[in-house]
Amino acid sequence: MLKHKRTQNKPLRSDDGPPALTPVDIEIARNQGSSVAIEATLENLQAAKRLPITSISETIEQKTRENGQLRQELAYEKRKSKSSIYLLEEVKLVVASLQQAIITFQKLNRNMEGENEDPPQIPARHGK
Repeated sequence: MLKHKRTQNKPLRSDDGPPALTPVDIEIARNQGSSVAIEATLENLQAAKRLPITSISETIEQKTRENGQLRQELAYEKRKSKSSIYLLEEVKLVVASLQQAIITFQKLNRNMEGENEDPPQIPARHGK
């Protein structure tokens, strides 16, 4: 019977703590943003302890505003996505047209090298 070694969870070392601020974190903080490292700084942890406790109605109002902002962001991203999908479909059509042009070009060249009696027919261009 096979015996599996069980790995034991390492106990947290006393020097384990919040991650150190990186240059990116500093730039985020400069722009009033937040990250795990920023929130875990001693200054921010102490400030969080002094924050007044908000009432349920204030919390609901704040969350409602945040929800509205997130809905606006989502609507914007959906509009942006639609334009990206449009561009992708147009590019697919152009790629297919170019691929067909290359195939036709190669056939014409092969026919020219073979010097057939009948000259090859060049297909009519689409869209012009």
